Order: sequence, then structure tokens, then C-alpha cells
Amino acid sequence: MIGKIKKGHRMIGLIQYLAGPGRANEHTDIHVVCSSELIATVSDGMELDAANTMALGHEMNHPKKVYHADNHKRAQVFHVSLSLDPTQGVKDDDFWDTMVREYLHGMEMDGVDGKPPMRWTAIRHGVSSNGNDHVHIAVSMIREDGTWWNTNKDFAKSSATLRAMEKKHGLRVLAQGVKTQGYAEGELQSVARRRAMAKHTREANTTAGMVPWSMLDRDSREHLIAEQSRIEQPRHEIALKVRAAGAGARSEAEYVRRLRGNSLLVRPYFAKGGTGKVAGYSVAMRPTEGERPIWYGGGTLAKDLSLPALRAGWPTDSAAEAVPEWSAAQRNRRFATPDRSAVSGAQLREYFNELDAYAKTLAQTDVNDPAQYAQIARHGAGLFSAWAVAAGAEGEASAKELAEAARLFARHAELSEKPARAVTPASAVYADLCTHHAIGISRRAGAVAVVRAWANMGTTLGGAFTAKGWAQRSEVLTTDLRQHLDTVHDAYRIINPLPTRTGTKEQAKGGTAVLTARPDTARKASSRGEQLAALEARLRAAGVGEKAIAARMFAEQQTNTTAGHPARGRTPQGPRLIRNNPRTKDRGPEKGIQP
Repeated sequence: MIGKIKKGHRMIGLIQYLAGPGRANEHTDIHVVCSSELIATVSDGMELDAANTMALGHEMNHPKKVYHADNHKRAQVFHVSLSLDPTQGVKDDDFWDTMVREYLHGMEMDGVDGKPPMRWTAIRHGVSSNGNDHVHIAVSMIREDGTWWNTNKDFAKSSATLRAMEKKHGLRVLAQGVKTQGYAEGELQSVARRRAMAKHTREANTTAGMVPWSMLDRDSREHLIAEQSRIEQPRHEIALKVRAAGAGARSEAEYVRRLRGNSLLVRPYFAKGGTGKVAGYSVAMRPTEGERPIWYGGGTLAKDLSLPALRAGWPTDSAAEAVPEWSAAQRNRRFATPDRSAVSGAQLREYFNELDAYAKTLAQTDVNDPAQYAQIARHGAGLFSAWAVAAGAEGEASAKELAEAARLFARHAELSEKPARAVTPASAVYADLCTHHAIGISRRAGAVAVVRAWANMGTTLGGAFTAKGWAQRSEVLTTDLRQHLDTVHDAYRIINPLPTRTGTKEQAKGGTAVLTARPDTARKASSRGEQLAALEARLRAAGVGEKAIAARMFAEQQTNTTAGHPARGRTPQGPRLIRNNPRTKDRGPEKGIQP
């Protein structure tokens, strides 16, 4: 259920609008659903005409008149519309009577807090132009004794009340999945204005007789600003780079180094009392000549990119150890400690083998655990953000598709209901896959398997989110995501297909190791068929779920029949599993080569 809140000063005007034809004559069957006991001019279910509409408006406006609040700058009118998703159909007045009273109770507007109640009325006038059934509630924020309703954190209180109502009545939970925050109109104008002014100033400095920015008339300025408004703004690109940095970082210091390695300016915010503790940070793209940096706090890019949210996945002593890196970033000096070396091709092969255990963890997630699914979405968003940044640096066309895949996962990376955040330290394979080195060293061969596995993972996540009603339009994880990743999958297979002959690794052009087929892929089909049948029998005897068995068998067949190329067409509803290497099963991050 969506609740849109507005505040104002004209109660009579609001009542007249609610009882009027609407902006597009969409208001039909206009009537009162219910009202507070203080309202006597109308009764429940009464249709509104010109006469009783004006009488209701004056009665609702009575506290304002009595206590002479006409000239008060503080808003006196609280207006909220409660609406359902179009898929939930049209409800009757009894349903909306219950919703209205529960909402007002949760907002402490009905005297539940021990204070005198306020005047309110609820009006319906048919479905909206989008097909949403809804009700409007008008409330006087001045109580009968002249005191005012406390507006502190009213929007947060409204959201919490609506989430509780949805759970209680089995309604679809709306606005549950949150995405990377969008643009405000003021932000767009500010960014466009800065760019226009910087560009014009650069040209004026090199062109004789050109009028400076300060002397341009208003129309000329607006024209230049409008040109810059059509250029893509930096927020989404910055969010992609920040998410990429956080995905593969195993400590706060490494995170700072990776931010700077992504060509971002980094500015820490120290806690009061000195420079020994960092409380937050902001980042900016490196500006072109004449521009000023446009800074974004991590939490304003996305809630899961705030420093407290990121610290939940790092060691407890990581914050103190990162202070020198924050200080170096603030002064734009070299790293306080050297970055780790890149992983080799042979080591990367082992990391891909470990993906089997990682995928099993995801496949065993409880379908009723939204926080865990949100964490899985964060992992997917981080992985493809890192790969998009790496591919973009190399000028690949796949960078755009990878970035879109990252944004689709990021839209489901945090829940507005804010359950206990699921935090599981990133595995060694995940952290290393999210480095900028991984996608290049693999020569895209191993990346084919990972792309296909996460496309299937998105199908599973999208189905879970949709079935549980945790997020709107979660079907994009089963449709749009696969389209983007299929494009990447095909491109990587063309760039460097896996060889069909037996071998453990082969040198690509330039001497870089590539992932190749395992020796056992050359076995005869009849012998392999017997092995697969035996494996399936063992899994079923062990009590493994049918979906997990199907995913495992699919992965085994693809690994050994096409030398690592996932088959196109129908795939099981679950992540593709890659066989585990027992030699590296227990290897922790401290035993591997760190990126």
C-alpha cells in the first residue's frame, strides 16, 4: 500500500478538490467513507454535493478559525492518499474504513497518545487514472484544545504503519525493494548549471571578445544549461564505481584504495574530537578543467553503500587500520600501504572451482528470508559493477550490459522494511572475482560460466521476490537481467571460446593463461552417463531438493559435454553449479594470493 503525504494551509480548498471532478474528470462516485466523531455535517457513505461539501470544509476548518491560525506559517492540513496496487482490485467501503482507522491509529491522530483527537474525514471517488483503488484522508493538525500534532518523523512513521497494515491484512508489500536513488529536479539543474558555466568559461578564456558567464542574459544561460541537461549525469556512474570498489574489498583500507583506483576523489568525514575516527565519506568524479567536483555521500547513492552498512561486512579492527588511507585520500597523496598484487590465471581457475560451494549456499537460502535474498542481490550487484568498470576501462561494448545487470540487482539490494541486515563475510572466490584483474586474466573464458550462473541466480531471486511480494516489478530479474547477461555471455564466447581438446591451461595471445576444459571431458559418453546417473542417485538418497539436484545435473552435463559452454535455451530455475575442487575447499582468504 502506498501512502502519499502532502501538507498545506487550505482545508476548505482540499475538501472542494476531493469532492470535485478531478483534473481529468476521473472523480466518480464521490462519497464519504468515514469521519471522526467530531464531524456532524456528513455521515458514513454520504454522497458529496456542493452544499454539504462546503459545510464539511468549514467544519474541518473550525479549529484553525477558533485558534486564529490563519496567518500561522506552520502547515495545518495533513492530506494522505492510501492506494493499492492495480493487481489487488477494487475494495469496498468497509475495507477502506478499516484501513483509514488503522492508519490514523498508527499515526497517533485518534487520541491513542492520550491527547485530544483531531478532526478528520476520508473520501473516495473511484479508481485513479492508473487503475489504483484508493482513499483520501484529510486531517486538521490542530487539536480541539489548540495544541498541534507533532510532525517529527511523520514520513517514517507512515511507512512503518503501512508495512504493518500490509502484513496484517495480507496485502502486497509495495515499495519494498529499493534501488539506487534517483535524481531530484534540483540536483539535475545544479549539475547542468555547473557544467554549462565551466564549459562557457573555458571557451571564453580562449576566445577573444566572448561574453563571460556573469554577463550573459537569462535566456542565454538557460539555453546553455538546457544543453547540459541532456547529458547523462554522474550519479549512476559514481554509484557503479563505488559498488564495484566495495564488492571485492576485504577491509576498509582496501576499499579506500579501490575507490581511488576507480578514478574517484574521496573525502572522509572525521568524527568530532580529532582525525582518529572516520564517521562517513563522500566521493566525486574527477572534474574537467573549470568545473568543481560534485560530491555524493555513500548513503545518498544507495543505503547499502553507506559506511556503517559496508563496515558490517569487514573485520572489527578494519576501521582503525584504514585511517591512514582516508587521510592520504583527503590530501590526494599516494596510498599509505601498497595494494595487493594481481591474481594469476592458475589461481583464478581455482577460484572458479570454488564457485560451486558459493552457489550451494545461495541455493539453500530460506525462501522466507528477505534479508538473505537482499544480500544475494548485493553480491550480484557488486560483481557486475566491478566487471562493468573493468570492461569500460578496456572500451568493451559489454560494459553497458554489465552495468545494467548490476543496476537490476542493486534495485533489490536493500529492503525498505529494514529487517535485520544479513551479513556474511565475502568468500575468497567472490572477493577475487570482483577485482578488476579477474575479468582480464580469465580472458573472458571463465567469465562465461559465471555470467550464466548469475543469470540463473537472477531467475531464482526474481521468482522469490515476486512470489513473496517483497518488491515491485521483480520480474525484471527473470526477463531483463537474462537479456543483458545473454548478450555478455555470447560476446565472451566469441572473444575467446574454450578449446575442446584436453588440457589444464593454454597460453593466450600475450602469454595470459586462460581457463580450458578439464581432462575428464574427453571420456566416452556412455561412461559419463553412468557417472551422472550414480551422482543423481547419491544426491537424491542424501535428501537434496529436486531443484538443487536439477541445477547440479545441468551443470555437470554442460561442463562435460560442451567443454564449459553453457547450453542456450531452457535452463533450470536455480543457479548453475560448478564442481567443487576438494583441494581448495577449506582455503580461507588469508591463504590465497590477495588482489
